[in-house]
Amino acid sequence: MDPLLAVSRLPKLAQNAMRASVVDALERGRMTPRAVINDALMRFERDVQSEAPDGVRPALLFSERDRIVRELRGFIDGRLATRLAALRHRDVFATGGRAAPFDAIVRNRFGHAYAIVLRRIPRDGSRLDLIRRIAKAAEHYGRVRLSGAVLYDFASGSARLIPVCAERTNPIRVPARASRRSVA
Repeated sequence: MDPLLAVSRLPKLAQNAMRASVVDALERGRMTPRAVINDALMRFERDVQSEAPDGVRPALLFSERDRIVRELRGFIDGRLATRLAALRHRDVFATGGRAAPFDAIVRNRFGHAYAIVLRRIPRDGSRLDLIRRIAKAAEHYGRVRLSGAVLYDFASGSARLIPVCAERTNPIRVPARASRRSVA
């Protein structure tokens, strides 16, 4: 594979492998650090082999593998992973393809449903566009009424709650104003 093409493709393959391993661990109900990281590395290797059967430069491959381990370790040590691991199996509504366009749909202890989105968020202007698309998808998700979407950034290790538009969850009813003009 051409090195320039590999540089652009490997991060996407790594992100997909990390997302799939976290979602599988959530689905199984066992989110151990070793299992999640090993599963992500195996998926990444398999995806790289299918994309580039002739191989990739070892330095590019190993740097992306190190990045996967570092980012997943940050995720697993964080609060979001702890809260996801503590969920009961019945509180996980959907994962993977059944939760599309999100990675998972879960219910918190108060009964509110949230979409879980795991991504490497770009640091440029497209970040705002991504957040807007996730918010719009959460508003129009039809299977379960969502209270919001939790967006986790693998690159920075931060999570952000994107609330669903207040108009959909709590419509404010304003009574029609009576006309000030008297009808003669």
